[in-house]
Order: sequence, then C-alpha cells, then structure tokens
Amino acid sequence: MQLLNAREKAFRPHREFFLEKSRRQPAAFARRKGDGILAFRLQIWSAATSAARHRFGLSDRISFPGESKAPAPRCPAGVLQTLAIALLIIFASSCSQQSNQKTVLTVDVHEVTDEAGRIVQLPAHINRIVSLAPNLTEIVYAVGAGDRLVGDTVYCDYPAEAKHVTKIGDTTHPSIERIIALKPQIVLVSTASQLENFTRQLDEQKIAVYVTNPRSLEQIFHSIETLGDLFDQHNQAMTLAGDLRRRAQTVENAVAHTNPVKVFYQVSGEPLYTIGRDAYLTDLVKRAGGISVTGDVPTAFPRFSDEAALASRPEAIILPTGGSMGTANSTVALALRNSPAVLNNRVFRINDDHLSRPGPRLVVGLEEIARALHPEAFK
Repeated sequence: MQLLNAREKAFRPHREFFLEKSRRQPAAFARRKGDGILAFRLQIWSAATSAARHRFGLSDRISFPGESKAPAPRCPAGVLQTLAIALLIIFASSCSQQSNQKTVLTVDVHEVTDEAGRIVQLPAHINRIVSLAPNLTEIVYAVGAGDRLVGDTVYCDYPAEAKHVTKIGDTTHPSIERIIALKPQIVLVSTASQLENFTRQLDEQKIAVYVTNPRSLEQIFHSIETLGDLFDQHNQAMTLAGDLRRRAQTVENAVAHTNPVKVFYQVSGEPLYTIGRDAYLTDLVKRAGGISVTGDVPTAFPRFSDEAALASRPEAIILPTGGSMGTANSTVALALRNSPAVLNNRVFRINDDHLSRPGPRLVVGLEEIARALHPEAFK
C-alpha cells in the first residue's frame, strides 16, 4: 500500500494496474431602431378603429373648425366597448412581442479532438482550468497559463506555485463536488483510463474534459503545443517545445554511434511491473541509447512474471525513485538480483519525477538515462 500511494504521487499514465424622464411631444418621434414596429402598430390601430366605425355607420372623415357638418350619427351603445377591447388586444400583442424578444447570449465555442479521439466543445478563451495529473499541471505552468489553474491534485507539487492551488483529491479519485464548485471551463485528464469514473457527472454539468494520451516523446511535445494553443499561449508553447526537441536531439546525436544497452525498466518491484510496447518510456529508453527488454510486451505497463524477468537478462536496470515516491522502488526486484545488470553494478536510480510525469522535465530524464547508459558519450 505504501508503494501504491507513493506511485500515485508521480502518476504514471495507463494505470491499468492498481463547470425623472424627459418630456416629449406626443406626435414627435425620434427616428431610431424599432420605428418600423411603431408604425406597424399604429396602422393596426387605424385599421381596427376604421373597421369598427364603418361597421356601425360612422364616418372616417375628420371635421375641422369652421367647416359645416351634419350632426354625426349617434354612436351605438357597444361601439366604445368594442374599441376598448380592440385597444386591449393590440396592447397585449405588443407586450407579448416585447417579452418574446429576449436577448440570447451565445458563447463562442469550437470543437477540438483530444488525444483519446473524443470530440470536445471548448470556449474560445479558457479562464478556468482544473488539472487531474501532475504532468498536466507542469505543462499548464510551462506554457504560461498557470494563473488560470483553479484546481489540481494533492500530488501536483511542481512548480512551487502548484502547491497553493485548491486541491480536488488525488489523480484516480478526485472529488467531483469540488471540481464542479470551482466552475472550470476545462478539466485536463492524463490518459483515457483516468476518465471513465467521472466523465458522466462532468458532462451533466457541461464541463469539458480533455484527455492527453502520449505514447512517445514527440507526442508529449505535441501535447505541450496543443495545450498552448487551447490556452492562447501558442508562441510560448512553440518556443518551449522547440527547445525541448533540440535538447532531445543533442542526446540522440551523442549516443548515435554507441552500442545499445539492454535495459529493464522497473516500475515497481513487488509486484513486478515494467514498461511495455505502448509506454512513452519505451521510446525514451531507445532515444537514450538503450533497448527495453520488455518493449514488445502488449500494453503500456504490464505486470511481469519472475520467470520472464529472470530470462530477460538485462545489462542495465533503471529504478525510478527518490522524487515524489521517496524511497519506494529503490530496491531491485528479487527475480533480477542475479541479472548481468546487478552483477556488473549497472543499476541506475533516477528521479522518478523526471520519468513518471510526461511533461517538460521528461527531457531531463532522457539526459539522465543517456548519461547513465553511455557515460563515455558525454565526456
């Protein structure tokens, strides 16, 4: 249990294994928007009153002072009542039209496809972000959007500012209530396997969930660029990714003419887990001048049998340890203690935060692995 809790702090992807008026003249109308409606209503009133007057034999002609005129026919008793009813109908219609002419507020949204292949609707400008993984928190700060991070996990401890952000729980069991209370426009999730437990609740609250799922170092660079675009930080994200690519290429150039070293990457010793075909760390080991002896094993982080570990005979063993995991995973698994790596003292303990978090500091991990496997290439 101690190892499991420590491992949560680093958070590996693919964890398969463990939201007073001025007065105006009555007839003086300033021309402005809506005059057409006013004229239309006056015409309706005129037509209605004219029809009523003709019905009861009244004249539409208006008499002026000094003009001889015959006595007007006496108005039948119901005329005034009919005119009053017509007036009320027109007034009610006017009020109804005004009440129906409500202003509809629309939010500028656009659709994007996340790294799990999901269509996600996002606002054009994102001001409130929640991160559910330490690596994503690091990316948010690295691209310059850290001031918009309103929530993250208890294991989000880098950079230092991330420690002071409102905590919503851990990476695998976040509090949905806390997330909703923070009213985020987007929730960032690392890998689809982390998504299943709470997507429905967030969907009901109209909170967008964006999934990253990198399986190689280049895909991690792409994630950085994509998140930078989502947060209107294109230039800073492109600059960061470009710098990381150059550093990675420097490492690859340095080890290009060395003999690849057979590597066993020990994710945990008891039980024994390692990296498989779908893990970005398999690509990282290759770029550092190594070959993962479990690189062809299906999935990203498979459980490995003692017999298979013994038969793999690695020339070097990498133990991610010493960062957020503390002393966890600092000892070689029993099945590997007679391997050539142990017998030749080629067991390398590397800060797990530089390996287990697929973000900007992963290049530091690449440099550390390469120097451990091929020290001669960096003299």
